[in-house]
Order: sequence, then structure tokens, then C-alpha cells
Amino acid sequence: MQKNLLIAFLFLHLFTGARSQDSTAHRLGVSMGFHYGFLVAHRPLIIPLQQDKISGLEANFIIRPDGSKNWHNTYGYPEIGISLTAWDLGNRNQLGKAVTLIPYLDFPLARGRKTSLELKFGWGLGYVEKVFEADENYKNVAIGSHINYGLVLQPRIKTRITEHLVFKGGLSISHFSNGSIATPNLGLNLMTITGGFIYNIGEKQLPRKKIVATFEKSRRLTFFGAASLKQVYPADGKNFYAVSVSGNQSWQISPKSAFGFGGDIFYDSSIHQKLEERNLELKSSIEVFRGGFHGSYELVIDDLSVIINMGGYLYTKLKNDGSIYHRIGMRYRFSEKLFVLMHLKSHWGKADFVEWGVGCRFDKIKSK
Repeated sequence: MQKNLLIAFLFLHLFTGARSQDSTAHRLGVSMGFHYGFLVAHRPLIIPLQQDKISGLEANFIIRPDGSKNWHNTYGYPEIGISLTAWDLGNRNQLGKAVTLIPYLDFPLARGRKTSLELKFGWGLGYVEKVFEADENYKNVAIGSHINYGLVLQPRIKTRITEHLVFKGGLSISHFSNGSIATPNLGLNLMTITGGFIYNIGEKQLPRKKIVATFEKSRRLTFFGAASLKQVYPADGKNFYAVSVSGNQSWQISPKSAFGFGGDIFYDSSIHQKLEERNLELKSSIEVFRGGFHGSYELVIDDLSVIINMGGYLYTKLKNDGSIYHRIGMRYRFSEKLFVLMHLKSHWGKADFVEWGVGCRFDKIKSK
């Protein structure tokens, strides 16, 4: 999942912002599409789960921005939508069916008169019918919970057929995993070709006229606290809880990007069990804490931000995870100073836990 997210962020930062030659647009639309492909064996343990081809039916509701906010122009007027997809995972006995409900943004990479190249990116919820069970479904080593996080990444081409009808087609990468809330959690990666049609509702409208504000570089200080539940192997085991406290100093250098650094303190109650499994004695309660230092990147989309951190532990009693950790996720600012967040903390792609929390930020404008 982290690799897919990083690819998406790279495209969003470097290539978004294409402008349409047509200044008018239909504000609403609906679409239907299909998926056909295969389950990716990203680990050897996934190979036995590959049986038949994967298929899916996707429905979308689309809202197009009216130009009333600065980020609409910065990112080339991306479409905003919600996608509902029903999946046949190609393995009736171990995986069954699946459903995803995913809010998304569809960013333009290049636009012509009738044809455009776009990147659809969304992160939401996924339901998998059949999950790991020690007695009856022990071969499903990919998913340990019915409710999961769902991710979609779709580079695709759109071609206008008529004023209201548009063809769309391309590739799709879809991902299911639960962020170690339950084990096993190797995850499911679906690679499919996709196609379908969009129907634009109503008449075209001119975008609202808005004076684009001059970008002002800023410096900001952020703090947050977060909590999580997690499981560790062996599969279907005990639930543990984790807590994170973090601070960060960053500089927003463009309408899209901010860079910074900060520190983290983690409390993870599963460390006690992991130390016992390795015949290591827990001498003090402080040894279930970890402390680290990170560098950060923030992709800013109005009040929504996408966060990438790469950090190193300055103190950890448990060594088997290595000395490097990562954080990737989203934050939404609901007031001038307060935001909510969802982050995935991991060690080189291996999920540690998902952070759910709230934070505050203090901005200081530097220069225009």
C-alpha cells in the first residue's frame, strides 16, 4: 500500500495542474465501469490464493469543482467523487466477494479538446467476505478482518463521445489491508484493466470568478496525539493498544508542498510480549516506549493534507523491527488550528499500527 501511495503522491506533486481548453463544465456526473484482472502475489504465501481471474463492477458519483477555491486552480480542477465497487476475488472458498466504498479525487495530468490523461486516487473502506480462520480458512493468510482500508490508484484516459457521454479506460491498482488491527495482514493487491462510461448531468456552467490569492510562504508548528489497536503474530491473537505523541516544525514553500522535521514518542503494549518471546527481560515499564526523530513531507490540498514521514529510533528496547520507521496518511483541518488524522506507521512496508488522532497547528507567514 505504501508503494502505491508514494507513486500517487509523486504524480500529484510533479504532474497535476493541467488546464482544460474548455472553461465550462458539467458540475455533476455519474459513471459505470468494469474491472478484469488478477490477484498480485506480492508474497509467495499469496500464490495459493490465486485461482480464477478477478472481476468487478464500479459505480461513481462525480462532482466537478466550480473554481471557488484556490486549490481547484492549483491542481487543474480535479473531479471529486465517491466510488462503490463490487468485487469477485476469483477464489470462492478462501476469499469470496468484496466491496469498496472510496472517496476519491481525479487529477488531470494532460488535457486536450476531447481526450485527457488523468489519475484517480482514493482511500476509503473495504469489506472482504471470507477471512482467516484457524480451523476452517487457514489458507487465507492475506486478510484477518472483514473490515479493511481500501485504496485505489487508476491512471486512465477519458474521451468525450458526445456533450454528455464520455468513455473512460485504463489500469487500476486496488488494495485491501487492515493496518495490523487484526492478523494476518499481508493484504490483497488487485491489478485490473478498467473501462466504462460517464454521463454528464445538466448543462455546462462557467466557473465562479475568484481572485486568486498570492501564495505566502509560511512556517508552522504542529502537535498531535493518536491511539490505535493492533494484533501481532501468531494470527488471531490478543489485542494490544498503542499511543503516539508527535511534534513537527515545517515550512510550506509552495501551494502544494511543505517540508520539515520533528520528534515522536510511541507507547506500544505489544512490545512486552515480543520481548518475552525473545527471552528478553522487561526491566522497567519505560522499555515499552520508543522515541524517534523524523523528516516530513506534506502535500497540501486545501484543508486536506497527505503526510509522509521517514524516521529513525533514538531509543527502542525491541530491535527486530530495525531502526527505521515510516508514517504515511492524511490529515483534515476543520478549524484554523485543529485537525484530525489517520496515519499508517510501518517499518519498510510492514504495518505496525494505524494512528487515529487529533492535533493542533500554529502558522506564521514568512513572505509572499
